[in-house]
Amino acid sequence: MTSEYLFELGGENKELAKIEARELLKTEGYNPETGFEEGQIVIIKTSQKLALNTIRRLGMTKRVSRIIHSSEEKDIGKVIEQLPTLDLGKSSFAIRQIRRNVISERKIAIKIGRKIPIENEIALDNPDVKILFYTGSRTIISILEENSTTSYKSCLEHHVRYRPYFSPISIHPRIARSMVNLANCSPNDTVLDPFCGTGGILIEAADMGMKAKGMDLLEKMVVNSKGNLEHFGLEGKIKKGDVKESKNQSFEAIVTDPPYGIASSTGGEKISELLQRTMTIFSEAMEKGKRIVMAISNPELIQTTNFKKIYQFEWYIHKSLTRYIMVLEKTNN
Repeated sequence: MTSEYLFELGGENKELAKIEARELLKTEGYNPETGFEEGQIVIIKTSQKLALNTIRRLGMTKRVSRIIHSSEEKDIGKVIEQLPTLDLGKSSFAIRQIRRNVISERKIAIKIGRKIPIENEIALDNPDVKILFYTGSRTIISILEENSTTSYKSCLEHHVRYRPYFSPISIHPRIARSMVNLANCSPNDTVLDPFCGTGGILIEAADMGMKAKGMDLLEKMVVNSKGNLEHFGLEGKIKKGDVKESKNQSFEAIVTDPPYGIASSTGGEKISELLQRTMTIFSEAMEKGKRIVMAISNPELIQTTNFKKIYQFEWYIHKSLTRYIMVLEKTNN
C-alpha cells in the first residue's frame, strides 16, 4: 500500500539531503517518487510504510512525517472540514505548525483537535504522536509517529568534540552519514574506507548496522580509529595499509575522505598523483555497479575512466575551503 511522507530537510545542503533520502529509499526497496517541493520540505511517495530503522538512517533530514492530507486548497479551515476523524489509537498527541508564525497555531490546533476523539489525551510536552500542519502553496497535514526520528540530531553525538581521538579536519557526522547512504548499502553490507583517519565515516556506517572496514597509512590513525569506534560501542576491522590493499578486500562500496594536503599525510606523495593512483586501484578492485562516494577538494583531479558520475554536491566549509561530495558508479570490469 502506497504512502506519502513529508521530509523536512536540514538547511546545510537541501539537494544533498533530498538525494540522500531518495537514494536510501531506493536501496531499501521503497520505490520512492519525489513530488511537491517548497523551501526545505519535499513530499516523497513510497510503495509501503517506512520502517523506523530506515528513517533513523537519515543524516540530513530533520523530520519525516506520514501525510494524512495534502491539498492545493490554501484555506486550511476548509481543508480541516474535509478531514475524517483521526484514529490515533490510544496515543496522546500535540498539534504543531511546521512553519512558525504563518498563521495562528492555537486557532488551527483547536480546529484539528475537534477531529480527534476526546479519549485521546493532549500532551503538549511529551506526546506519543504529533499532528503537524504546513501552509504554503499547498496545505499539508501529517502525523509524526512515536520513535519516528532521524539521526539529524543524534549523529552529532559522534562529533569530534565527543571522541577520545580526533582530527580537526574530520568530516562532519551528518555528511559522513549521508555519504554512506549514497553508496547503496544496506545493513550487513561491508563499507570500506581506505583513508579512514580517525574513523568518522566508519562510525556512521557501523552505527547503521554495516560492517565497517578501514585502512590508513599511519599506525596512529589506525589506533585512533579503533579507539573511537570502541568509545561508541561499535565494531570495525581496521588495519595499517596503503590504498592499494583495497584490491585484496571484499566490500559492497567505498566511502572515503582522501587526504587533501592540509594537516593530512600522503606519505610524501603529491595529492594529484595519489588520487590518480587511487582511482586506478578502485577501478581494478571494484565490480560493475558498485559505488564510490568521495569527499574531495578538487573534482578535476578525479579521473572517472570506467566510472559514471552519478552526483556531485558542493559543501562549503569556510572561505578558503570548499569540499565536493562525488558519487561514482563502476560501469565495466
